[in-house]
Amino acid sequence: MVMRVERRGGELVIPVPPEALEQLRLAEGTEVRVEAIEPDKVSVRYISVDEALAAYRRTEPQHREAYRELAK
Repeated sequence: MVMRVERRGGELVIPVPPEALEQLRLAEGTEVRVEAIEPDKVSVRYISVDEALAAYRRTEPQHREAYRELAK
């Protein structure tokens, strides 16, 4: 799938077609990481809500106090 970078206001954005959003299970607010792996190649990774919750649940016991402080 090829997508074109566009300028919207002061930002560059990549509009993602609805079928790609569905296939990738992306929604508004999903964090996406874009990394250059070679000069002309890019790797894109996103973390879904389910992955974020799983990461929280894995780390919650050892970071419980820090999470409580952050919640204040």
